[in-house]
Order: sequence, then C-alpha cells, then structure tokens
Amino acid sequence: MARGGRGRRRSVFLLCWLFLASACGDPARERYERAEKELLAQRMEIALSGFREVAREHPQSRYAPAALLRQGDLFGAYYRNFPAALEAYGSLVYNYPRVSEVPHALLRSSEIHLLQYMDAAAAAGGLERIRKEFPRFERMDEVLFLLAHARSAAGEVDRQAEVLSELLEKHPLSRRATEGRWMLAHARLGQLRYDDAEREFRKLLFLAGDRRAAARARWGLAQSLEGRGDLPGAIDQYEAIRGDWDDPAYVAGKIERLKRRAAEPGRQREGGSR
Repeated sequence: MARGGRGRRRSVFLLCWLFLASACGDPARERYERAEKELLAQRMEIALSGFREVAREHPQSRYAPAALLRQGDLFGAYYRNFPAALEAYGSLVYNYPRVSEVPHALLRSSEIHLLQYMDAAAAAGGLERIRKEFPRFERMDEVLFLLAHARSAAGEVDRQAEVLSELLEKHPLSRRATEGRWMLAHARLGQLRYDDAEREFRKLLFLAGDRRAAARARWGLAQSLEGRGDLPGAIDQYEAIRGDWDDPAYVAGKIERLKRRAAEPGRQREGGSR
C-alpha cells in the first residue's frame, strides 16, 4: 500500500513538473509576453514584430489569435493602416472562427468599414454575425449601437429603430443607452412618427441632467409637436429654450413664424417641421 502510494505521488509530481516545464518553455507565450511588454513601453515597431512572429511561426498556439488581434489593433489605431488592420482581423476570424477574440475582431473591423470606408453593408454584416454567433459577447451594447449607425447610414430607418429598441431594452444601464435614446427619438422624427417621437423626447426631457440636455430634448419635443400640428404646444417648448439655445435669435424667429402660421384663418393642420 505504501509503495503504491509513493508511486502515485511520484506520478502526480511528474505530471505537474511536465506541465510547468511545458508552460515555462512555451515559445509562443514567451514571445507574446515580450511583445506585450514592448507595447506597454511604447516601442510599437518591436511589439508589432513580436505579435506578427507569434501568429506566423506558432499558428497552432492559443496565443496566435490574441497576437492577430493585437496586430490588427496596432495597424488600425496606431499606424492608421486600415487595409493591414482588416487583413489581420480577417485572418483571425477565418482561421480561428470560434475563439473568444473573434467578436472583438468583427467589432473593430465593422468600425473601420463604417467610419473609414463608409461601407454600411459590410459593417452591418460583421455586427449581425456577432449577434448570431456570439450572443453573450460582453460588448453587445457597443455592437447594437454601431449597428444602429450602420442601419441609419444605409437609410434603413425602421431597422435602425428596431436595433435601438433592443439596445434600450437589454442594456438600459449602458452608457450607450442614453445615446441610443437620442438616436431613437430622432429616428422616429425622421419617420414622421410624431407621436412616438414626442414620447421619446419627453423621456429624454425627464432624464436630462443639465440645462443643455433639457434644451436639446425640448427642441426635439417642439419639432414633434409642430409636426403633428400642435403649434401652440410647439411654441411653448421653443419659448422655454430661448435663453438656453446657442442661437436665441433663430429660436425667436422660429416662434414668430409659428405664431403667424397659427394665426392664419382657416389654416388646416399639417405635418412636417419648419
């Protein structure tokens, strides 16, 4: 029994030693960690070279996807070489489709497609892939927010509103939720859905944390009321922001125009803000 126990202990010790030895002797990990240190030291060229070496020479390593992600980030954010960044991200997604780095690569690729190349379709494609294949991605609020911008850029106002509604429903505490509320309110206004727009702007007015935000909300509320023909209500909102708007003379002119319209005899109620 004792001899068997000692044998088992020797086996466990040997396995632990082999594991530690292999970990300490992992060239991909060592190279990756050196590259990370170079990155922290702001030696970008050396860091980039290290990450490229890991991805090129150790493609089977678990550090290869992370190295490709770092490579793409350096090309995109530091060197502003967007084609090279997209190539690195694309290589990561193609060669390692299920690793945790993939949604990050897809998100950053979509940002480049939308913000640098104005390619809303390519951006939306990458973002929709994240929604489908990585539904628990920790940055899903960012995904939805960027997707809303992509839908807007493509002129898909209804789909944009759907995405924004999902953002507000599933991520109400995200910092993107407040920005999403503004986008949704203006999207409803652009759809000429004035009742819905009024409701969204009233929410924003209630949530406003300062006079400037309140003035923005009242401006949208006034446009919504004006759009559905409630000219007195619109005038009241414009009056409320006279002293808070950047161009008070413009607001004063707006009020006078609406008063003349409201005073016209027999004028029918009409939609559309002026």
